[in-house]
Amino acid sequence: MINLPKISIITPTLNAGKTIEACILSVVNQTYLNKEYMIIDGLSTDGTLGIVKKYADIYPYIKWISEKDEGIYDAMNKGIDLSSGDWLYFLGSDDIFCSNTVLNDIFNRTEVSKFDVIYGNVKWGNTEQLYDGPFSRLKLVQKNICHQAIFTRKIVFDRLGKFDIKYKTWADWVFNLQWYNRRDIRHCYIDIAIARYNLDGYSKHNHDMLFIKNKGELIEAHFPEEYSLLNKEISLLKAQLEEKDHVLASLCTSRSWKITRPLRQAMEIFRKLRSYCHLQ
Repeated sequence: MINLPKISIITPTLNAGKTIEACILSVVNQTYLNKEYMIIDGLSTDGTLGIVKKYADIYPYIKWISEKDEGIYDAMNKGIDLSSGDWLYFLGSDDIFCSNTVLNDIFNRTEVSKFDVIYGNVKWGNTEQLYDGPFSRLKLVQKNICHQAIFTRKIVFDRLGKFDIKYKTWADWVFNLQWYNRRDIRHCYIDIAIARYNLDGYSKHNHDMLFIKNKGELIEAHFPEEYSLLNKEISLLKAQLEEKDHVLASLCTSRSWKITRPLRQAMEIFRKLRSYCHLQ
């Protein structure tokens, strides 16, 4: 019999009245019993708290607070401080678990005890499209592991500190860059779809310009030197491609391009006719 660890699920909320009930139910319906659910609200003014209180009165493992915060990651940090679990998991208020057995499917595995970070996949919205398989160093330089796909031992936050709240959208990416290469933090990928990630969430509408600015320095600080150099090459290539796209877009909308369009179309027709006659 496996001694199942305690899982703390943490959900930051702010005016999530339209989605929070589905989120809560996806936690409540988990067959895994050794869990607690922390809902960290940022002074919602809609019906969010009424829904939260309703379920907290039914399920003693649901705990909540509502007070002013400095954004999603500040709320997540409060959840870290208040949690008592061995493992922490962050579920957005507009996200849900993919199935009622996700926690059991992961933590009934004996090999889990060997690791400090476990990650799997998320499903994009209501589709079956998965994001994004196992990560390598190179892959993590280019894209992030969704926090909805990651379970992290609480001791990892004790070692590294909590989320840096000056990064408003990608503080979790900063955190992932910090632990990924550390030998004292063991991680593994499990091929399981963990949660459905809402594609219309906060990060879609809010770009983290500070992260974009500091990304090179973060990679240089936490990755081997060759990955820092590679990131610079990738950034330069992207800038060159964006410049070419800009030039092409300007050309396609220019007056001269529009004036010469009939001539280009006529030349294309002539080319096709010549090819056809040659084949005959």
